[in-house]
Amino acid sequence: MLSQTSSICSELRPDTAAEKALEYGRILFEKCELKKAYEAYLEAFELSKWTQDLLALSQSIAGLLRLSAETDDQSLITHWSNELNAIMEQVPAEILPLVWYCHGVVASYANDLKGAQRHYLMALRASKQLLKGSPTVGQRAEYVRIWSNLADTLNRRKHSKRSTQLAQLLLTRFEKEDLPGINGPLYILMGLLCENSKEYDLALVWYQKAHSAFLKERHWFFHLYVLYAYARIARFQRNYVQAYWYLDLMEKATQGSEFGNLRTEISSERKNLEDDAIDLLIDSRKCEISTREEKGMPLGKQYVLLGILEALTDAHRKNEFDTDRGLSKSEIIEKVWKEKYRPEAHDNKLYYNINRLRKLIEPDMKHPQYLLNWKEGYRLAPGLKVHFVGGSKIQKGKLLS
Repeated sequence: MLSQTSSICSELRPDTAAEKALEYGRILFEKCELKKAYEAYLEAFELSKWTQDLLALSQSIAGLLRLSAETDDQSLITHWSNELNAIMEQVPAEILPLVWYCHGVVASYANDLKGAQRHYLMALRASKQLLKGSPTVGQRAEYVRIWSNLADTLNRRKHSKRSTQLAQLLLTRFEKEDLPGINGPLYILMGLLCENSKEYDLALVWYQKAHSAFLKERHWFFHLYVLYAYARIARFQRNYVQAYWYLDLMEKATQGSEFGNLRTEISSERKNLEDDAIDLLIDSRKCEISTREEKGMPLGKQYVLLGILEALTDAHRKNEFDTDRGLSKSEIIEKVWKEKYRPEAHDNKLYYNINRLRKLIEPDMKHPQYLLNWKEGYRLAPGLKVHFVGGSKIQKGKLLS
């Protein structure tokens, strides 16, 4: 158990201690400290089970289920789902919406979208009686959150029109109330809907609004999903450098196994980026080259090869509409080695390195597809989708080594 939580809770009554542990778990989750959040929710579970506080028990299981889903640990998901099922017949009416909502979230993570929709509708049905009285801010937020998740599920089920109508209605009715944890997810949903219709500039506006909402609430975990959205938009708009930057940032922030679901999303987006947008990827950070035929070919410290590819990539980008243009031998020598070209000193050196590159990237050396001869020099094949990631290996007049 979490020692810091235990020391705080040991001075309180068990029912109060459970509430404190739940609040601490929520704060840790928002701060992306998922392992500690799990321990805090686990302590709340034990305390509320001891006191038979069914509301706190349901809330602690809800937190544990969410964190288990983020970890993508099926055994834990099954365990906490069974715990939730075990208390369903005992819980009073005011707790039922939370129980059904939890089942909907679990079904959504498992990609059981019909099941998720069914559970969210059950949660809404159970919520109606509560809202007839004088609901608390928390109850209102929970009610809107269920509707928001239902709208997201409809979108994932390809019912975009219904999802859009519902999301817009929720924003019209509740955006100004600024209920905790509501506006940010709704803005992300609106961004996703704009992505569906390929309105990428508008989608970016919604994601920026979500960004601001999560920063205001200091909800760093949900902020990771905004970065993921930014990476997708950058890929759609062919801003590959920016797309890789966002994915790299996410990867640094999600090192532990507790981020299993997000790490799967990052890996999937990296594959989309490489498969959909790039024929030749030169990653100077890892000293790797990927082609259509083979991924992650290591270069080690052969920075001269990276320098040649960097120079040819720059020429390829600049001469997008002049497909007959490449770099002469003298231009390559001057750009890469920063020396004045002399055939007797440089030709053999250049031939040797061009041959090394072709052995690495060409499926058939006799019929090059990537690195072609061009007049008195070389070029990358016309129409090739090329991306150079990372910093330059040519600096201050000499090749870095």
